Amino acid sequence: MRKKKPCIILTPGDPEGLGPELLVKAFRKGGFPKEARYLIVGALEPFRRLRFSVPLSEEHGFFSLPIQGIPAPLPKADDPLHPGGFQSGWAIEKSVKLLMDGRADALVTGPIHKKHLNLGGFPFPGHTDFLGHLSGAPQVTMMMANDALKVTLVNAHTSIANASSSLTQERIQKAIHHTVDYLKRWWNLPHPRVAVLGLNPHAGEEGLLGDEEEKMIVPAILASTRLWGRTATISGPFPADTFFALENLKPKKLRVDAVVCMYHDQGLIPVKLLDFFGTVQISLGLPFIRTSVDHGVGFDIVGTGKANPTSFIRAVKLAHKIIQLSGEDK
Repeated sequence: MRKKKPCIILTPGDPEGLGPELLVKAFRKGGFPKEARYLIVGALEPFRRLRFSVPLSEEHGFFSLPIQGIPAPLPKADDPLHPGGFQSGWAIEKSVKLLMDGRADALVTGPIHKKHLNLGGFPFPGHTDFLGHLSGAPQVTMMMANDALKVTLVNAHTSIANASSSLTQERIQKAIHHTVDYLKRWWNLPHPRVAVLGLNPHAGEEGLLGDEEEKMIVPAILASTRLWGRTATISGPFPADTFFALENLKPKKLRVDAVVCMYHDQGLIPVKLLDFFGTVQISLGLPFIRTSVDHGVGFDIVGTGKANPTSFIRAVKLAHKIIQLSGEDK
């Protein structure tokens, strides 16, 4: 039985973006589970502008209050780093250290601006690669999930020009493995059903339109099937266009629990089409729990009142649910 409320770290992301506003809206409407404690790590000035008090953890003792904050510093005055990018990157580093030290139970991240992150001194294409680097995870698989569909990506933030050359049988197998493993652990599915998509039109048309399916994807499916045996069903490769036809995605029509996709837009377009605000990003393969919003910084609507906190709320609720399933006390 859990002795005290779990600690969930919240990073607001880019301080110029929607993250702080989304958090304030979520807290004010009581959207986050009350059975947890929250530590906001990042730029706290936006919260003061929004008239939302975030007591500092160093002044009050680590988690003596339900909500506390650790402020991200600004870069030195003579350092030409992007301020918001530096603060969002600093917050990610600080959060991972707390998690790896056992001071927190999960991380829920707000939207970052990838160019700002790089200009801030952190040369990574996004959260997934950055978190994998900080934690030492050899491969992290991005999952996007809502009530209608779950997809995982072999290649996440990889350009279309490199989508084929960066594929390997090993990477595909690892993505399949993460998908099956976490469906069992975090969704309590005893026999997950996983579909694997092809890379090329018509899944290569038996090599006529590309041979990645025959050379890498089919062998990865066969190897994964041998590994999991009768404890999972892994099928494919399927052509993406017909698999994601809306007719096939209607309730009770989708006969699988998750879909392994080869590149970013192949998976993210259908999952966001079905439920944009209800979608949550989950990192599979990290040594800690991490969920995230599924959207960007929204610079164009900051301060307009249009920010929708649904994805942030669902990300926190999912992280809390996974903590409860893990049964670990802190």
